[in-house]
Amino acid sequence: MSYSSEQTRQRILECAKKEFLEQGYQKANLRKIAEDAKATTGALYNHFKNKEVLFEALVKEPADTLLQQFQQMHNRMEESIPTVKSEQLTQDSSKGTDWMLEYIYEYFDIFRLIFCCSEGHAYSHFLNQLSEIEEASYQKMIDSLNRSGKPVGDFFIHVMCASGFRELYEIVSHNLTKEEAVDFMEQVKRFRFAGWREILGL
Repeated sequence: MSYSSEQTRQRILECAKKEFLEQGYQKANLRKIAEDAKATTGALYNHFKNKEVLFEALVKEPADTLLQQFQQMHNRMEESIPTVKSEQLTQDSSKGTDWMLEYIYEYFDIFRLIFCCSEGHAYSHFLNQLSEIEEASYQKMIDSLNRSGKPVGDFFIHVMCASGFRELYEIVSHNLTKEEAVDFMEQVKRFRFAGWREILGL
């Protein structure tokens, strides 16, 4: 790819990000993106065969990295269950939440695209994917950690995991500063950890 062609591609991506953020995936207009990027629609299609591919080019790398790291984090937590104490599990979970928040703010516009502007694209299910990873992991961990003698229902676990990612959505959709987001998540962590200790009899 020539230097000029790469410059055109980068302008298209920047203008596409702006258009998707303002209009959402479904309403975004490729003709306007090309016009804003000072490119022809033909040049746009030379780089990105359709709107779906253009959106994916913006979000894929950060999204895949977050998904992979999140899965690996839960794999490590599951492996440690037989020997780990509840306090260590709480610390590990807290560190995982901190890392995720830090990563989201490193690529804030990209995750705003995914969380708030992706309706109609496959990435609109991204938060559900994260929730499903956590739910599957929690099922295993809760069975091993529960000291209360009372069963924890699958639906309860499902709702708790889903609502946790709703919190992330709210942070991003309300455009909180990083400092505001960190303060908010510290309150959420204290609230949730206290609740899980009560439920599990820890």
